[in-house]
Amino acid sequence: MIAKFLACFAVAGMTVTPMLAAPAAKSTAEFTVASPSKVPGMTLEAGHYTIRVVTQLSDRIILRVDAQGGNAHSTFLGVRNTKIGRPATPGMVSWASSPGSDHYVRGWYFPGMSSVVEFVYPKGDAVAIAKSNETKVLAIDPDSEGRPAANSLSPEDMQLITLWTLSPQVVGPGESGAGIKAERYQTASMPQKPVIRSLPHMASLMPVVWLMSLLLLMSAGMIRVIRQSRAKY
Repeated sequence: MIAKFLACFAVAGMTVTPMLAAPAAKSTAEFTVASPSKVPGMTLEAGHYTIRVVTQLSDRIILRVDAQGGNAHSTFLGVRNTKIGRPATPGMVSWASSPGSDHYVRGWYFPGMSSVVEFVYPKGDAVAIAKSNETKVLAIDPDSEGRPAANSLSPEDMQLITLWTLSPQVVGPGESGAGIKAERYQTASMPQKPVIRSLPHMASLMPVVWLMSLLLLMSAGMIRVIRQSRAKY
């Protein structure tokens, strides 16, 4: 009987421990493009790629796209946009109209997320997209803050860089075309500094250790009770 109990305990321990100790998987997806497409900082030639969420901050998400084989990659910012209709299946979301012959990717819908993650383009690309689609577009302008070019921003720069909302507007009476109005991006509750949404899951395994210690103590107590009951007979 004791042997059966210990065997059941061992099986339960092997089942529960990985579930508690394993970190939650980051949002990652593989995809293929048939023709050249642009994401912030990179033109995706026809081929296979991987996109993943690197870090989630309070008002932005850091994303990374890698070409198969690791010969090209780009790390850039994204923002959840509840105004973009979610596609029927997870994957790429494109702009209705792209400037000229270029195809710009608007964002990505990851499974489990409540909204599409819209990509944040450098100012030049964002202006062209805003005019082509006659809608507001998110942008960054590292030069105005004395930071390096967008394709060389470090993760620390990405946390501190200012996000802008570009809005097309008529330049003036009798003038053709449209100008761009730039406003600082605001969320419902903009923090003073970007705050990491959650601590790394691998920071500590102490809760698992405590749980296993408790289970071991309980098993030792049951073994003692069984032995005492046998001794009486």
